[in-house]
Amino acid sequence: MKKIFLLGITIIFIFNSVLLVASNIESTGNITSEQKQWLKEHPGELPHWMTPEEELRRDEIGKDFTPTDPPPAPVRQPAEFEPMQGVLIRYPFGISYDIIAEMSEDTEVVTVVSSTSQQNYVLSQYNSHGVNTANCSFLIAQTDTYWIRDYGPWFIFNGNDEQAITDFPYNRPRPYDDNIPVVFGNVNNIPVYGMDITHTGGNYMTDGQGIAISTTLVWEENPGLTHQEIDQLVYDFLGIHTYHVVPDVNATYIKHIDCWAKYLSVDKIMIREVPPTHPQYDEIEAAVDYFSNQISSY
Repeated sequence: MKKIFLLGITIIFIFNSVLLVASNIESTGNITSEQKQWLKEHPGELPHWMTPEEELRRDEIGKDFTPTDPPPAPVRQPAEFEPMQGVLIRYPFGISYDIIAEMSEDTEVVTVVSSTSQQNYVLSQYNSHGVNTANCSFLIAQTDTYWIRDYGPWFIFNGNDEQAITDFPYNRPRPYDDNIPVVFGNVNNIPVYGMDITHTGGNYMTDGQGIAISTTLVWEENPGLTHQEIDQLVYDFLGIHTYHVVPDVNATYIKHIDCWAKYLSVDKIMIREVPPTHPQYDEIEAAVDYFSNQISSY
């Protein structure tokens, strides 16, 4: 049996406006200086965290979601480190043209735009910034934000060896964002299955072999479900037989697992590293101890 290998790093750069395609500060009405700075630098954009106005509309989360029967078993969900068909991004962007140009050299870049005129504008910008447009395509759809890693489609292979999408109620009252998996599936003729768990892509990662990890945010946002019922749903819709739900070590951010940990391979997890004087040092080291004692799928 092979245990998990832990790799510590000082800083993790997370690009939540990019979703690999296989296929929060939870606001209490107060706002931090970092949040104020972000809002100043991104006028007109909704932030990663839920705004005070959105907090009052929590009852709208999942309002238009359609649950379905599970896909045919057995289900397998690819890991992010596996070979990917492309990346899915949204305009206006939360990443630089340099990053988009780099991605376009190696894979297909699918850009979500709101209209044909916006598509033409983005294409002209791609040409001006050295993006390989031969590897670019577009999806015309309305969106609320560019945090597409959090609301975009989760790809699976069902028991008939068909590519499919598992959809879920996005944990923000942002209906256009929440509908993107369905739009993507319809446009690309990919079956979409509705898993009735309020969730977000940033708080989920899998090893591609039936093990997945989230923070306890998934329990907090689904008070109507028992832990066992959540485990059963992720097994039925994602093929996850071992679901590690762990405390969030950052404590003061958005409680997403990708803010401090990431699968690099089936038996390797990268975890945020901080000096002993850091206020989250003990919590992070406890997570390191926990995962280093787990048995990998290998």
